[in-house]
Amino acid sequence: MDLLGLLALALVAAEWLALGFLSGVTWPGLTFWAPRWSLFLLSGAFLIGFAQLLLALIGIGFRSVPLVLIAAALLAVAVRLGSPRAASTSVPTLAPSERLAWLAVAVVLAAATIRSFLVPEAGWDAFSHWGLKAQAFATHGTIVDAGTVHEYYPPLVPLLEAWLSVHRGAISIDLMKTAWPLIGSAFAICVAWHLRLGLGPGWQAPAFGLAIVLGTTELLEGFWTGQADLALTAYLTLATLAAWQWLHAPDRRWLVQIAVFGAAAALTKYEGIPRIGVVVLALLLASLLARCRAHAQPAVVLGVAAALGYLPWLAFRGLHGIAATSEHISQFQPAAIGSVLVALIAVLGGVRTGGGALAAVLTWLLAARDLFSPRFRLLTLVVLGQVLATLLAFLISETAPDVQARTSATRLIEQFLPVALFASALWLADNVLASRER
Repeated sequence: MDLLGLLALALVAAEWLALGFLSGVTWPGLTFWAPRWSLFLLSGAFLIGFAQLLLALIGIGFRSVPLVLIAAALLAVAVRLGSPRAASTSVPTLAPSERLAWLAVAVVLAAATIRSFLVPEAGWDAFSHWGLKAQAFATHGTIVDAGTVHEYYPPLVPLLEAWLSVHRGAISIDLMKTAWPLIGSAFAICVAWHLRLGLGPGWQAPAFGLAIVLGTTELLEGFWTGQADLALTAYLTLATLAAWQWLHAPDRRWLVQIAVFGAAAALTKYEGIPRIGVVVLALLLASLLARCRAHAQPAVVLGVAAALGYLPWLAFRGLHGIAATSEHISQFQPAAIGSVLVALIAVLGGVRTGGGALAAVLTWLLAARDLFSPRFRLLTLVVLGQVLATLLAFLISETAPDVQARTSATRLIEQFLPVALFASALWLADNVLASRER
């Protein structure tokens, strides 16, 4: 990371913040600047990537920075037209213990960001897929065939990396990966704020938010690795948590977040659409269990937004003859379930790879009788659905299911582990910390 690269990163962050502000995506109620800016950054990043895709679709490309910014600004205005009036920007009062907990979050995120600047890229996928795509996109100023085996994967990640290279005026995989600490840090702060809305003021929300990031080790490693799982985890988790918030306190601001982050998740990775489908099904099932048809509204918003977000990529693939391969879908192999479970135990047997998953499992075992109460029901359905979907993915893989599990389990589990840990944090705060305070 040189000085020009750092300046380019700062400029990109400023653009994302400005576009997010223009879009009107915000939190209900009082919010201090860090969660508000984090929401702006995440939504602004998606708007830039979506604008790049649309310009590539019509044949213009994204070499012109002003043109992309104008297109993204128009998209932001469209989002704002569907958003309610901005919430109050008054800053809530933070107790000293909560300020200290937020400071700890800031220190860890700063350390992870600094590390991403200092360590060279080491992720295999960055050199075999995502980084190669970003290099090709930045070189040509549009979406082109990079010669990888995953050309049909959604393009949001390499588009955002290419956007950083366009600002720098030079192409480097080590530079492009530095976009992800911005996304990862914003995600961590948003998760902590979701916890604060669920738990109330106090040190618990930032402390548990930090624990979720540290417990999802593959997520933390994504800060300094140019792969797509961090982005998918962030957008999918925040769409899910916005839906959970809406079920407990309906507000149109949550629906806007569901739409923006659902569309972003669909464009982030191949697993995006199936993962969103699981959340949609969980929302519909939750509405049936609650006997409230109105609870299906987030499912409709999420499904429609994901479809509309993915449609331009389908159109681009159709125009350019980009066909999907059969690497992820083969015949169902139920007899392989035993070997898959053994492989999962082996992969998750270490503290680093399986510590967060083990913590979630143990908490869920303790909380078993509460997991289907209204407070936890949607989160429970989502996590169980994602577990089953992941097992199914292994069993229909063209690669041997146990090999697929050994090579991809940690990153696939990462994509929904923060939701499981979020539910764990809620239960621990409600049933353990609260009882001690009493």
